[in-house]
Amino acid sequence: MACSSLPDWYLRRRIAVIDLGSATWRQARSEVVPPGYTPNECMRRLVRAKRVRRVGRGLFVIVDPARETPAIATASALFAELPHYVTTDAALAHHGLIDQPILRITVVLARSRRPIDIGPALVCPVTISADRLAVADAYQTTSDGFEVRLATREQAVVDALAEPAWMVHGDLLAEVLAAFTAEELQRTATGAMARSTAAAQRLGYLLEDAGGPLPQALAEVRPVRAVRLQPGRKGKGPYSTRWRVYG
Repeated sequence: MACSSLPDWYLRRRIAVIDLGSATWRQARSEVVPPGYTPNECMRRLVRAKRVRRVGRGLFVIVDPARETPAIATASALFAELPHYVTTDAALAHHGLIDQPILRITVVLARSRRPIDIGPALVCPVTISADRLAVADAYQTTSDGFEVRLATREQAVVDALAEPAWMVHGDLLAEVLAAFTAEELQRTATGAMARSTAAAQRLGYLLEDAGGPLPQALAEVRPVRAVRLQPGRKGKGPYSTRWRVYG
């Protein structure tokens, strides 16, 4: 076979990224790359042919000439051999809860990485402890046949409540919560409580504003410090004395 066959080898396996440090690359190299070709030479040829785009050291996004690979799949594939999951905007869009254009994809890792521009979106890695990452409510699924490690609906909301900067469309959280069942709200409340008091305060504020019933897990929350619903936003919105949250 030839270097030019590499992208199709990956796409047949529904893999969106070539990572020269991965086990998948070692298999692809043994099966596809002719003897005598160095990885760098092979990838330079593919870049010139516009079959791959270099997005980082040893990282190349595969260009499918037939159809565009889902950005969420590319984002997850960048970290395929690391514990991770996609959360907030991209996860909620995948779940059908928001329909805004997703130009920033938040991926949770246990160690820091630089943002990666994949073309349709900017992939923004964020970090939590390895212990917290291990127990996060995330699962393996697919998008157009490509594997994606994805936060559940509840986990995506908890992440947005605990770390508002992780979500671009945070102003849509109230609408997202309105679509939750009572059981989902209870799990969201439990997750928010486990994350931080501030996350529970923000959840309580949003539910109070919507006029819906409060999950039992929030009944005993008695915050002593005021927080902002969206830190960094200029000015202060309506204030809830019950939840000590500036909207």
